[in-house]
Amino acid sequence: MISPEVRQLLSTVREAVQLEPEWSMMNSVPAAGRLPVGTEGPGEYLELLGIANGCIFGRVVIFDAKTVAKMQFYADETEGAPVRLGRDNWFCLGKVNDDPFFVNRVNGSVWGFPDRGVIWWQSDVFECWAESVGDFVLDFALGRGYRHVTGAPEDDQWWRLLRHIGRAE
Repeated sequence: MISPEVRQLLSTVREAVQLEPEWSMMNSVPAAGRLPVGTEGPGEYLELLGIANGCIFGRVVIFDAKTVAKMQFYADETEGAPVRLGRDNWFCLGKVNDDPFFVNRVNGSVWGFPDRGVIWWQSDVFECWAESVGDFVLDFALGRGYRHVTGAPEDDQWWRLLRHIGRAE
């Protein structure tokens, strides 16, 4: 379940991106709209779409309802890949930089490939980043973990926005 804290932060960020032209050009936290019939995904992702229909948080992108179905090819098993995925077990929630990240369909945890400089499907490192979609948004899209998963420099425009709203130091 998406916490009240995440709901409030999404509202705060939606307002904050309008404060500087660079923030509004590079980021997006759109209001929720009517979900297309048949939109599929883990419950917490669908709940998030009811608050913000897809988001661009600097280098972290959460797919909107119109796009997400087309992006599930990332969860397909790739022959020779060290990490075995599969759509039955994994749901592609979005991308960090150019690398997809996933929700475990069994327990709702969020997983990604932290290697930089390695094509994601060739990586043998696949780690749990958060216990839930809400925790991922709170800690890694809207919090101190942003630079950990993105490798962003200190002067990254989203990092500056997070500092502005008191979510990063």
